[in-house]
Amino acid sequence: MQKTFTSLSDEQWSVIQELMDWTPPTERGKPRANLRKVWNSIFYILTRGCRWADLPSDRSIYAARATAHQWLLQWQHLGVFDRVLSGLLQLAAKRKKIDLTHILVDGSFSPCTGRRS
Repeated sequence: MQKTFTSLSDEQWSVIQELMDWTPPTERGKPRANLRKVWNSIFYILTRGCRWADLPSDRSIYAARATAHQWLLQWQHLGVFDRVLSGLLQLAAKRKKIDLTHILVDGSFSPCTGRRS
């Protein structure tokens, strides 16, 4: 794992835009946040496993944590987030960047009734 976070390159950003397959709503009032910075913020949280409060405050790379979190919730609701992540996974598998022969599923946190007494 890299010790430092690298923001999205132009090529990576164009892949994400294509995978999103989504047209943002018309802007009204306050200008929309830079969606590339929003994705940088989301990927930082996902790759570091940290809290939103731990998102760096460098606004040249990241969006505000509340803004990034709000977009994440909206994209989850609309299915955009799942579309991007599954598309990236398929692309990585096609390019042989991941090995799907070794997959581990941990069900110890599964909310199954009657599993524990």
